Amino acid sequence: MRAQPADVRIAVEIVVNRPVEQVFAYLSDLRHDPHWWGGIHSSRRISGDGGVGTVYELDATLLRVRHQTTIEVIAQEPPLRQTIRVRTGPLPYTAYYEWTPETPERTRFRLVAEIVAARPWRWFGPLLSPVLSLLARRYFRRVPAILEASLPE
Repeated sequence: MRAQPADVRIAVEIVVNRPVEQVFAYLSDLRHDPHWWGGIHSSRRISGDGGVGTVYELDATLLRVRHQTTIEVIAQEPPLRQTIRVRTGPLPYTAYYEWTPETPERTRFRLVAEIVAARPWRWFGPLLSPVLSLLARRYFRRVPAILEASLPE
């Protein structure tokens, strides 16, 4: 099955003052998403061990629309890369996660998401990309404070 071409591409980058292994462990496990990604009410692992083939189910609200989304880990190279893809849900996307150790205690994290704007999202037209980019930047800004406060050095 061929992937649909992306309508929206979002890139977000943050730096966290924690070792790459800790940042990877936290962000690669989608069960943590409700702690920092606004609009995600719950996230549970429905199969797998966190690696390739793991499936998560998220209950989320985006732009006032509540929905269920099933996401699968389709590639992973711990602690440097992970790719996830929506299996079912109203906003199909593939997200590429990349962790880069800048020092032993400092990690750069980059997310690139390629989104296919299906209905009802397509109705937002040219506003969809800037709105989703704004939300992603806002939510990712929460991650360093959470990780730096909660994980031991």
